[in-house]
Amino acid sequence: MATAKDYRRTRELKDLLRRDHTLNGGILFGLEGHIIEIQARAMEVLKRPEPWRLVTNVSGMARTPIREALDRIAGAFAKLRIPEPEVSIQINLIPPAVEKDGTWLDLPLAIILLQASGYLPDLPEHEEGDFILVGEVGLHAEVRRVPGVLSIAYCARPGQKLIVPYGNERECALILAKSGHEGCGIFPVATLEEVIKYFQGQGVLENALKNGIKFDNLIPKAIDLGRIRGQQKAKDAACIAAAGGHNLLLIGPPGEGKSLLASAIPGILPRLTDPEKVELTRIYSAYGALEQDGVAVTRRPMRSVHHSASRQSIIGGGNRIPRPGEITLAHLGVLFLDEIAEFPASTIEAMRQPIESGEIVISRVGATLNFPCRFTLVAAMNPCPCGYFGSDMCRCKDTDVKKYQKKLSGPILDRIDLQVEMDRLSTEERLLRLRKTSPPGSE
Repeated sequence: MATAKDYRRTRELKDLLRRDHTLNGGILFGLEGHIIEIQARAMEVLKRPEPWRLVTNVSGMARTPIREALDRIAGAFAKLRIPEPEVSIQINLIPPAVEKDGTWLDLPLAIILLQASGYLPDLPEHEEGDFILVGEVGLHAEVRRVPGVLSIAYCARPGQKLIVPYGNERECALILAKSGHEGCGIFPVATLEEVIKYFQGQGVLENALKNGIKFDNLIPKAIDLGRIRGQQKAKDAACIAAAGGHNLLLIGPPGEGKSLLASAIPGILPRLTDPEKVELTRIYSAYGALEQDGVAVTRRPMRSVHHSASRQSIIGGGNRIPRPGEITLAHLGVLFLDEIAEFPASTIEAMRQPIESGEIVISRVGATLNFPCRFTLVAAMNPCPCGYFGSDMCRCKDTDVKKYQKKLSGPILDRIDLQVEMDRLSTEERLLRLRKTSPPGSE
């Protein structure tokens, strides 16, 4: 026989069916962040508590990782001893046209599930849009770092509060470099329990922007061009390339400093402006290259690519949602192709349009994305297959030499403004460079 307590509980559960729940999350699509509105509603009162995964349905172009998030969230709830729901829950992700992937929505999904089940109180309607929640929830109720959070934070409106994982807060602070984010707060959390207590009104989250944030350089300092001995003609060409934004081809035998000279060019390029630093940091964040918090791209990047690299890794691409390649990671810096004649012709030819336009357009069935790639191309190659053409050491046939030198097509060579033949270093220059690079006490 039902008791008064049972009737009261039934009324409370039925009251949940009339409530609306809305939160904001964020995802990364290519290099751009998108704010996702998450709606939830209790649909039906159940006869008994059921597992979270069985009673929750998600609509709105949610891919498999989003559905797998429900299993991780259920594990986190079990860790925190949160009871199973007594209502079925429908979740809708808006806009439906944007494909939802990754683990960025774990945290807002967990909170809105607790609101829809009655475990957490509702936010007042005028406060529902004040928060953007981003983060991966682990089985042990920890909140983990996610890539690309800077691009998501860039979508925040003035005054919004961003709740992000510990380890992402310093990266998010770069949004202050651009106007339109006045009054925004960044609140790092380490566990799901912290967020639950905050929405219960029992906890306080600290704004990471209060004490100021310092950043370390992700890109190491370039080699000093002035310390390179010999090859004056090639160094002059490097200075011209850096000053005028010209592409450069270095032709010479092995061991004459082609790679060393290329690695010094980022150091003589103009310094990055603040907007350029933020743009590059967003690219590296979206790529997942910021392995720790508090680092930013404050120097011109130098990307050295081996000829065995795949076309997709250089140009960019992917199965569903394209990812940036090396040409995008070299944006505003130097892309160095060592032994360019050994690269597959299809890979080199695919770079013709990006070199010309400064961007790469990648089309897939589900998306077409534009990635920036305004870089200085520095390429190096041997004059012949053995590398010693013109000396007594060369054993190549004339036909082999001509065939090798024709591996680069006319359209590619037209896009390389400066072509320099490097001389062999003299014995004095080699010894001088050896003395300069030898550690103290090594003689």
